[in-house]
Amino acid sequence: MKTNSVYSKICLCAALLFAVIALSSCEKNDLDPSESFDLKVVNASQSSGPQSFTLAGQLLIGGLNYGDASAYISTTSGTRLVAEYKSEPSGSVTATGELYTDNGVRFTTYLVGEGSSRKVKSFKDNLSLPASGRARVKFVHLSDAAPSDINIRNSSGDNLVTNISRYTDSGYQDVNPGTLALRLVGTALRGTVGNFEVTGLESGKIYSIYLTGSTDATLNVQKVAHN
Repeated sequence: MKTNSVYSKICLCAALLFAVIALSSCEKNDLDPSESFDLKVVNASQSSGPQSFTLAGQLLIGGLNYGDASAYISTTSGTRLVAEYKSEPSGSVTATGELYTDNGVRFTTYLVGEGSSRKVKSFKDNLSLPASGRARVKFVHLSDAAPSDINIRNSSGDNLVTNISRYTDSGYQDVNPGTLALRLVGTALRGTVGNFEVTGLESGKIYSIYLTGSTDATLNVQKVAHN
């Protein structure tokens, strides 16, 4: 009987220890002071007004209007880092999300959507340089107005991206510098969503080209430079 009692106590202690470890791993803002990462902050919400951005309780940047992007900001890595966009000057929270990061990585985080549907979306960046004389781009679908799945074509009608889904990003590809003409087509119905031009692409530069807009009238394409 005594043996069974001791065994039961050991099992109980092990279960309690496992529960403590599991709870600690689920804590928000679990920072690792020995590691850091770089974060670019973008306001991609057309009607949001000026925004500040806070990560794990630390203010990183303020004064971001629609289309504005910060430089990369070096900050502490961790898991379940609470990311908050806040309206200025009131300080009321516009949207909240979470980031899971590693040492030395680069992310871009976006405020997307409108009204009560605003949210935070973040994507990992790769700053490998394009081929000589070319620019490098990836595409990010952040629009509620466009179909949930779209193809992105160039001026010749060739697919640059096939079937990119809402709130996802594409892979990188090299394009000619200057102006990139785009035609967005719904994957399912094959109808043209819109025609756009992305100007000012420079040789040797890396860009994210993102689609925003919650109505047909506000559908728009913007770019963010990463180097």
